[in-house]
Amino acid sequence: MDLQKICDTLCERFPEWEKRIALLEFREKEGRGIADNDGRCIYYSERLMNYLTEENQSFYLAQQLIHLQLNHTERGKGRDARVWKRASDAVVNAMLRAEGFDLPENAIMIPDAQEKSAEEIYGILFEEQENSPEIEAGTGEKVIMPDPKSKQAGKEAEARPREIEDPGLAAVVSGLAEMLEPSMQTDYDWFPGTTIRDGVIRHEFRAYPVSYAEILLDTSASVDADLLRAFVRGVKGLMRQDAVVRVGCFDTRFYGFQDINSEQDIQNLQLSGAGGTDFHAAIHAFTGDAENRIIFTDGYAEMPEERCDAIWVVYGNAVIHPVGGRVLYVRPTEEKEKHEIDFLIT
Repeated sequence: MDLQKICDTLCERFPEWEKRIALLEFREKEGRGIADNDGRCIYYSERLMNYLTEENQSFYLAQQLIHLQLNHTERGKGRDARVWKRASDAVVNAMLRAEGFDLPENAIMIPDAQEKSAEEIYGILFEEQENSPEIEAGTGEKVIMPDPKSKQAGKEAEARPREIEDPGLAAVVSGLAEMLEPSMQTDYDWFPGTTIRDGVIRHEFRAYPVSYAEILLDTSASVDADLLRAFVRGVKGLMRQDAVVRVGCFDTRFYGFQDINSEQDIQNLQLSGAGGTDFHAAIHAFTGDAENRIIFTDGYAEMPEERCDAIWVVYGNAVIHPVGGRVLYVRPTEEKEKHEIDFLIT
């Protein structure tokens, strides 16, 4: 593989790329596939590149250059990385094919990719992954997902979505559906028909709504871990497949957010904390990026005087009056016949 020759070929094809290529760092690194990027640097496997034709070598570097131009790494944060790679690759591959590149045999091609954004394709692929036992991997290989009826499925079968067993919690999650705010955030992708003539991607930006929710779990309470996961699962189920959902734990301090993209992420959720409760730590943990802010707690702590536009889900018998918040009450299972939902706005 001759990296300089590939770059020269791309610059001849798209002269406007010359300055951009000169500013980029190219780094040989195994373990990241044929080529990849982190938003700043392009990585490539010289070993794998040596098996390819010069045209295919140029294709893979051009693919990463367009990923960088479209900011796909940043836009993919909070989403399933493998599904996002397939979706964004499909968009870029459609562009490169339109520009006359010969695509490798295993390159991801999705019908009508030239008419959809990467986010739209991601939503379709993510739903297919959730509903189908067999999905295509980013390399063109097939990955067989565990059959939940199989004895060999083991823990993977247990990780599939299931109903909320606690009636009170199920009722509250149902009530949440009416309280979640519609997405106010947008992402952008190239409009159908965009070209890269003269090395420049000529954008006609199209807005694409992205749902975003942040959930805080009060892990100081004697609330069962399975119940906390059931709550997260229920909220995730209310949102779009491609929604960005982040979950964090708090007691007297906040332990950081974890991205939730799949059922397996919920099963692997680290429930940190076991001390007292400080609601100040909770309301200050919200980043301000999410239009939906949810706090799950037993309610036993001093309520801040600061206004916080959040939905408080109280599991137990405590009564709270958060400034600017809305409250849903969940009665424990033993009192399930008494469970109530109180849409209190203070």
